[in-house]
Amino acid sequence: MDDNARLRRVEDKIDDLQKAIIALAKVEVKIETIFSRQTSIEEKVNEMGRTIQTLSNKANNRFSERVFWIIVCAAVSMVVRLI
Repeated sequence: MDDNARLRRVEDKIDDLQKAIIALAKVEVKIETIFSRQTSIEEKVNEMGRTIQTLSNKANNRFSERVFWIIVCAAVSMVVRLI
């Protein structure tokens, strides 16, 4: 009887270990999914950063172009007024 009880406890411990290993495997899959999503998000954020930088450069170029034309118009206006 003592051997049967001991064998049953060993079997219960093996069952518990099996459940723990399955739980760890599920956690590992979830972690892999999270890291995959994180990598995807980082790539998208980097792409957005590059796009924002490009748009910012274009906006700066347009601003300087507008300032140039304002100065040209002001100069033409002054010349016309003096004539």
